[in-house]
This record gives sequence, structure tokens and C-alpha cells, in this order.
Amino acid sequence: MLRQSYCGLCDDCQLGNREFLETVSRLKGLVETFRANYWTHCFPQEKGFSFEEFRKGLDWFLAHPECPGCKGGRGSEDCPIRLCAEGRHLEFCWQCPDLSPCDKFDFLLAEFPDVKSNLRRRQVKYKAQMHHRRLEPESK
Repeated sequence: MLRQSYCGLCDDCQLGNREFLETVSRLKGLVETFRANYWTHCFPQEKGFSFEEFRKGLDWFLAHPECPGCKGGRGSEDCPIRLCAEGRHLEFCWQCPDLSPCDKFDFLLAEFPDVKSNLRRRQVKYKAQMHHRRLEPESK
């Protein structure tokens, strides 16, 4: 499945990553094999961890092995990045001339600090490719 987003986060997403899903599946199997839930009673004073929620989390990953990205119908409909790219009729954010000063990525930077610099790299690479194409002699 092709995952596409305007912001480029799909490139870093683990949904659909075979190794990640195999690890989640193995962990779920180990938790069940060793009956890890049985041992939680040994730590009754422990707060902040719910074994049931942990198992739900593992099940969630296994139930969502693929995601088409926001361009394929997932993601937040009111994402400022998505709304801007669609409004400007851009296929990807790196195509935007206003990428450097853009603050629409601020809400992502705590969790994904490289998202904008990755887009800037793509933008520079794309501009270089376009420049080289203009320099190539036209074939007759």
C-alpha cells in the first residue's frame, strides 16, 4: 500500500512496517505465554500502568497494519498542513515556496523534530534536479 502525506510523516510511520508488526506480534505472544498479567498483582502500589490498556495497544497495532496516509483518507481532516497544501493545490509541502517560514508544523515538532528539515532537504533536491534539467541540452 502506498502511504502518502503532504508533510512527509508517512515515511517515518511504523504502520505497515513488517519488522515492527512482527515485533508487536512476538511481544503479544510472549506476554500471553508467560502470563505477564498474573504478575501485576505483585506490584499493587504501582500506578500509571494498566496491563489491559497495554494489551489493547498491542491489539490496536495488529488491527491497523496499513494506513494510506492523509492523502488516502486517513489523518485529521482539520490538520493545518493538509488544509494549506490542499488550498494551494500542492502535491507535497516541499513544493511550497513558503516552507521555511511556515509555522503549520509547530504542533508536530515535539514528537517529530526532523519533519520540516526532511522536507527542506527534499525541496533543495527537487530544485537542484529542476536546475540540472534546464541546463541539459535539448535533444533534437
